[in-house]
Amino acid sequence: MIERRHRARVVPVSALLSVALLIAGCGASGGGAAKAPTGWPQAVAQARGQTVRWWMYGGDAATNAYVDGYIRPAAARLGVHLERVPITETSEAVSRVAAERRAGKQSGGAVDLIWINGSDFAAGKSAGLWLKNWTGHLPNMRFVDSASPIISRDFQVPVEGQESPWEGAAFIYGYNAAQVSSPPTTLPGLLAWARTHHGRFTYPAPPDFTGAAFVRQVIQRLGGERQGLAFLKELRPFQYQHGRVFPQSSDELDQLFANGQVSFDMSYNANFLNLGVRSGKFPSTVRPLLIGGGALENTSYVTIPANASHIAGAEVLANLLLAPPLQADLEKPAILGMPSVLSPQRLPAALAGLLHRSASTSPYILASLGQPLTELPSGEVEPINAAWTREVLR
Repeated sequence: MIERRHRARVVPVSALLSVALLIAGCGASGGGAAKAPTGWPQAVAQARGQTVRWWMYGGDAATNAYVDGYIRPAAARLGVHLERVPITETSEAVSRVAAERRAGKQSGGAVDLIWINGSDFAAGKSAGLWLKNWTGHLPNMRFVDSASPIISRDFQVPVEGQESPWEGAAFIYGYNAAQVSSPPTTLPGLLAWARTHHGRFTYPAPPDFTGAAFVRQVIQRLGGERQGLAFLKELRPFQYQHGRVFPQSSDELDQLFANGQVSFDMSYNANFLNLGVRSGKFPSTVRPLLIGGGALENTSYVTIPANASHIAGAEVLANLLLAPPLQADLEKPAILGMPSVLSPQRLPAALAGLLHRSASTSPYILASLGQPLTELPSGEVEPINAAWTREVLR
């Protein structure tokens, strides 16, 4: 949960150490928390009339519009009021739950649901902040391939029933076809292109979520941290402004790309070019691209704090997020354009046509994400960012 305009899809992953300092004294026990419903009929009955406070990254206009325009009305029809609590970083929600636990607040907490993944989930899990064993009785989980590595492990941390998936994310590139006639599709090809087109490529400096994801992809594709950082060090002199200046955010890179100052862009949102063209931000000559044979992918989840005030309502909302019609809306490029977490093979025939029905022939959307590359363990994210600063930036 880039996570940062697209952070939480990405979500966005925040620094583990800053959260750990606050939650260190919480302990691993969930004892004394509000009692969860014992079955689905009970959850539905308890949820009616509840207000679920969903703490989520507030800087993504497309996701906010999807939640407000599609999820909130569907929840209201079930008698659940959704209150979206916008935050700048997912760690704000984790910190609030941790502070309540440190103060002995075992129930009646301010946070009912969190959009989360990566280090934020790992930190809360290690401190015992999350409700356990609740996702198995969500009816719509039968449509999810829970054994899939990209679903069952969040940045390689086992989910173990403590969070429910709701949208996928894929890291892709964009290029301006008016400036690039034959875009590179491999990392060595990218380096060769940069050598002959000085200043036309760059990426945001880690710990920006997008830039850090690019660095992790390079490391994985080239076989390890040493090889990846060596490649990035070699690439740096041929980057924008000779690599002396890096964009500090994905927004800055988007602006350079939109202005034609660089020829490539990147995002953990596979729909970002389509959205950019539709809004008038990007020129119509932009095109999507994979470098390295496949997109780096991850999953966004929702988790319920063990001390949440409205556990039943949060469970009903998490189940609603997995409803096939709403997942189909989530996939539509004109609405959100994010990959569904449902498995078409698990859908009944009457619903199977819903997913991927919006598969687009748009020149701004990839027909395939290639061979997927899964994320590294969450505990490696910050050390890699530090190594990049030490080995590449300095």
